[in-house]
Amino acid sequence: MSIDDIKGPFGAPVPKSQEKTQLLHDELNLFDATAVAVSSVAPAYSAASTLSLVLVIVGVGAYGPSVILVSFVPVMFVALSYFHLNRRNPNCGASYSWLSQVVHPAVGWYNGWVQIASSVIFCTSAPLLAGIYTLQFLHLAFNAVGPNAYGNPHDIAVVAAIYLAVVTFICIYGIRWTTNAQWVMVCIEYFAVIGFSIGGIIKVWVSHPVHSVSFHLSWFNPLHIASFGALASGLALGVFFFWGWDTALNLTEESKNSSKIPGQAGLISMWLLLAVFVLNFVAIEMLLGPTAAAAQGANVLFYFGQQFAGTWASYVMIFAVISSTVATTQTTLLPAARITYAMARDGVFPKIFGSVHEKFKTPAVGTLILAFLSLFGIMLTTLSSSSNHVFQNLVNNIGVLVAFYYGITGVACAWAFRKTLGQGLRANLAMIVAPFLGGIVLLFTCFEVIKLNGRAAIPDIIALGLGVPLVILAWASTHKKRSFFTQPLVAYTSIEDDVVVPLPAGRKFD
Repeated sequence: MSIDDIKGPFGAPVPKSQEKTQLLHDELNLFDATAVAVSSVAPAYSAASTLSLVLVIVGVGAYGPSVILVSFVPVMFVALSYFHLNRRNPNCGASYSWLSQVVHPAVGWYNGWVQIASSVIFCTSAPLLAGIYTLQFLHLAFNAVGPNAYGNPHDIAVVAAIYLAVVTFICIYGIRWTTNAQWVMVCIEYFAVIGFSIGGIIKVWVSHPVHSVSFHLSWFNPLHIASFGALASGLALGVFFFWGWDTALNLTEESKNSSKIPGQAGLISMWLLLAVFVLNFVAIEMLLGPTAAAAQGANVLFYFGQQFAGTWASYVMIFAVISSTVATTQTTLLPAARITYAMARDGVFPKIFGSVHEKFKTPAVGTLILAFLSLFGIMLTTLSSSSNHVFQNLVNNIGVLVAFYYGITGVACAWAFRKTLGQGLRANLAMIVAPFLGGIVLLFTCFEVIKLNGRAAIPDIIALGLGVPLVILAWASTHKKRSFFTQPLVAYTSIEDDVVVPLPAGRKFD
């Protein structure tokens, strides 16, 4: 590979002296990137952790599929913004880098912080669910642990820490190892979720089990949802369901044809995930009935498998949830390490996050630090009941943080391409109109959910508010050494890929 083939932020060639600090280039193809994207979303984990909550929130309970459809539209519009912004600036920092380039570096930094905070929160909570399901599996299948083990916070924390350590090691060891692991876990998860969902629907049609219900098209009508507030809360949960497809965009510097393949993977994964989620929701509601499904909590997939084919199927579903949870933990830690790497590379985050392992070509130290923060969260929530309560509110409303950073990226895309208005209807719809509408809907959802949840939303307000002093601290500690916060903005003046106009420099952060 020649030096001209290696590009840094904003397409600038990387000096030869800095090549050793770069991530591994041209490693992932479209299938790899798509596998990582769909694995990041993890349907089995999402259903196990959130499906029953969706059914409770939307009111009567039968209209879960409508929440998925309503959530899909704005997130898909934002996925278009990721695709088009990545075409112009393929960067592992993704929305952090794009917003820094086209809106303001401070806005980009703040959005990067929200993503990092979301990732650490998730990497604290997801291994705990994997711990619960693992201990439950060991007890039911092998009687290897006592009946109270999967209710013991300390036992759960130990298993969660082991899972976190394993995925951290794989993330550090290399992007190819990570992707291969994702392929394995994707196959396990999707075989179980898709296969059992189809089987459950067929069982209802053939034998009409007790408590099963017939399919109704009205399940897809969001007008049946109890209230506008319920719709907003359901939308936030639906955004959480789809969260993770953008991991492919954080691996752009490690992908082949980096300006196209990661964005394509994100769009493809969205349609695949929509089909899987709708199929799974419909199957669960048909076989169990909405009321029973809503009452199961995190055991909904276990109970679904049991009602579908007996004990062996419930064990398969437990294993699928474990696989899904471990996979999504790994693919949440993965992009967080790339975002902090990109920020450190720009000189606006601690330098240690910008180091790359010379052999593995991964941001090893940054990955370890983020993993230790998540481990600290696991220990804190295990040892302190008050911390656990606050953290649980954060987890329940993590869709607010996700909707925020998706939403602001959608609006930023419309702003970046504003000078292309009139150059083509289809292009303008995809680059300006759809991203703007998707962004506004998601930002409004954040506002509504925070307003409705009252005190329960305080942790989210703190997480969002903490970014303000942090971005000021980043500016104060770097403004004499770097020009990051006063660099010129750019605007795209053509729908083609090669036209950029720099805007005047000399802006002040304060």
